[in-house]
Amino acid sequence: MGNTVRLEDFSGALSYAPLTECLLGPIRMTLLDAAIELKIADHLDESDDPDVLAARLGVHPQNLRFFLDGLAAMGLVEKKDGRYANTRLAQEYLRTTSDTYLGELLTDLGKMQSCELPQLMALLRDGPPEKADESRQFDEAHWRRSARNLARYQRAGLARMAAEIAASLPEFPAMRRVLDLGGGPGVVCMEIVASKPELEGVICDQPAVIEVAREEIESRGLTGRVTCCAGNYNEIDFGSSYDLIWASHNLYFAKGLQDFMGRLFQGLNPGGVFISAHEGLRNERTGPAQCVLARLPCALEGRNVSFAEGEVADAAKAAGFAGHEKRVVVSPFGEIHVDILRKPGRLAA
Repeated sequence: MGNTVRLEDFSGALSYAPLTECLLGPIRMTLLDAAIELKIADHLDESDDPDVLAARLGVHPQNLRFFLDGLAAMGLVEKKDGRYANTRLAQEYLRTTSDTYLGELLTDLGKMQSCELPQLMALLRDGPPEKADESRQFDEAHWRRSARNLARYQRAGLARMAAEIAASLPEFPAMRRVLDLGGGPGVVCMEIVASKPELEGVICDQPAVIEVAREEIESRGLTGRVTCCAGNYNEIDFGSSYDLIWASHNLYFAKGLQDFMGRLFQGLNPGGVFISAHEGLRNERTGPAQCVLARLPCALEGRNVSFAEGEVADAAKAAGFAGHEKRVVVSPFGEIHVDILRKPGRLAA
């Protein structure tokens, strides 16, 4: 619009818009939490009439309209002639019947990322607590629920990304066996395996999580081609003779990163490929902003686990890997640094 100008254009002053943008963060998160709790996307899938919705939900009709207007401002709802409908974003990720429903995952992450913020001043003054909060110790039911949420997240893009990266490798035609290390529900492994009839896969993760992986394997019709290895990857034998090992956002728990890379090196066939998909903090660990801010609560309480740019690759090369290639993928959760490292040799055809 030719008539639109910025306030700072009148004075040449530095814009303080980044500061006012911070004010909207809590409002956006509160609206999203309420939309998930009320299952608004499910209801809008059935009716676009706000009066009908208000009656079903037992809420104040006018305030519901204000609420839906706010969701429209966030890009979650469309409004036309006083009626409301889901946007494609809400339809795919906020309907509970969608295979890529992310509502529970977003709620859990929101709680995790904000849990220490009320104690920010105390943490700044006193430092992290000496003992871990025992209330955070989760049972098997929690891990199964988290694994099911993670399966939806993997289906929402990560699995397809992994499969396309794997297929782009010059070694891919010769590959026969894949390990998804710390793979959770294993949707990534299954997507890679499904892309090539000769491939077989192994998913390695904690026993409660592996229960969900087995459900996913059966639902995808991959029983026999994808198997499971249950246990802590620091303690168990996760196998050998792999042509490809994939690890995404889970190497934080490796005891002695370089030594662990040595175990991965031994687990690969000559010419095999290890792919790491993790963050890579740069600018003296101040960026990318999305990753730094999301992990800040964990760092404040003594769990500063994020990898610096090149950290995983350097540990892998020190363990014997060579031929490093890096790709950067911009995801909804921030940049993913995909490090592709190769064991010297050549895969058997």
